[in-house]
Amino acid sequence: MAEADALAAEAHVLGGDAVAVGQQRRGAGAGQGGRGPGVGGLQLAADAGELAPAPAGVPGRFERGTAAFADLAGVVAAVEHLAGLDTAATGTRRERVLASMTAVEQYEGQLFARLLGGLASMRHVTVYGKAPRRAPTAFFTVAGYTPRQVADWLAGRQVNVWNGDNYAWELAGVLGLRESGGGVRAGLVHYNDEAEVDRLLAAVAELSSAGVP
Repeated sequence: MAEADALAAEAHVLGGDAVAVGQQRRGAGAGQGGRGPGVGGLQLAADAGELAPAPAGVPGRFERGTAAFADLAGVVAAVEHLAGLDTAATGTRRERVLASMTAVEQYEGQLFARLLGGLASMRHVTVYGKAPRRAPTAFFTVAGYTPRQVADWLAGRQVNVWNGDNYAWELAGVLGLRESGGGVRAGLVHYNDEAEVDRLLAAVAELSSAGVP
């Protein structure tokens, strides 16, 4: 098994139809268990052959057998759902998807501004990250409580959040949060509303004086 910072290969150079490569970081700084994030890749030669009964075109050339019709129908339904999020959108399905996702981004941005502003206004809360454009996800800590305690407290008030390093193990170390359990991650989506954001903020505000075991 080779260890290297980079590896490049071409299928035809190696005399085959395909090359598959996987990588996983090990050792210092690799994360819990000595393993870090893994990446992989697959390359097919342009003239890769197919099974004799398979058609020459794609996807049948590489996907011989019964198609996953239920899954394919689900993909169409999912796209239609996204296209219909903005009820005022018109045009082709692609145009409606683009319009709907633009509306979703604006709506989520408004909710996130409410969440971020509320958290930032609390003296016992530290919010991390100040990117001018970002996904509607807040990462924060609460003074005097571990992220797990905060998550349990919020769960008791019907608010679901995540706690820990959220797979950003290196970043948690840089921020000095690794040993204390990381942080709390609260994300918003298009079906959340202001009432739910306010419930989260009220629950976090209670932690300024509450005694969580």
